[in-house]
Amino acid sequence: MIYLIMFLIAVAAYFYGCFSTAKMVAKTFRSLNIYKVGTGLADTENIYAHVSRLLGVLVGLLDILKALLFLLVTELLLRLLARSGAVPGSELLYSKNIMLIYGLAMLIGDCLPVTHRFRGGRGIFTYTGFLLYFAPWPMLIALLVAWLIIMIWKQIRFAQYVIVILPVLLTHVFYTFIPLFRKELPPYFVAIIWGVAIMMGALNFIVSKKLGEF
Repeated sequence: MIYLIMFLIAVAAYFYGCFSTAKMVAKTFRSLNIYKVGTGLADTENIYAHVSRLLGVLVGLLDILKALLFLLVTELLLRLLARSGAVPGSELLYSKNIMLIYGLAMLIGDCLPVTHRFRGGRGIFTYTGFLLYFAPWPMLIALLVAWLIIMIWKQIRFAQYVIVILPVLLTHVFYTFIPLFRKELPPYFVAIIWGVAIMMGALNFIVSKKLGEF
């Protein structure tokens, strides 16, 4: 029963990730088909660069909230389920390692949505919300560094890779050297988020290669 519930939540997370905020904002505010604008990607960067900077910021914030709120609400509902005693052993459903599976399914849905013929976006801001849930301080530090890189050197692409890699690196450092930080995370957590970060980096590299950015 537990594994069936886990599987159903992961499937729901994937289809939730398929919901494109970029597509919604472009259609709502400008009556545009985002797949026919700029790079053709349904992501924040395409909206920001080829539609409107203000709408780009809005899409970025919505993507962060999309991921963060999904994980927070999912955890809350699963905790309520566990307290009800309706499903024995349901505490496992909201352990950090299992929540990572839900978050990963959502990220894959965002980047490779079956509902849009697998034409998603880079997923950077959805990934940001994902890591704000699991490792808020490392992610906030990475966002500050990325913002400084953009403000001082205007290197948006490099800043994206900083957002992908730096918070995971910081999480690894904190996990290794700060006992209090380590107590809050389960075994294999760092290895799993390194895997997620590598997946995101590879996906963004492939997208950039296709667009001729390298």
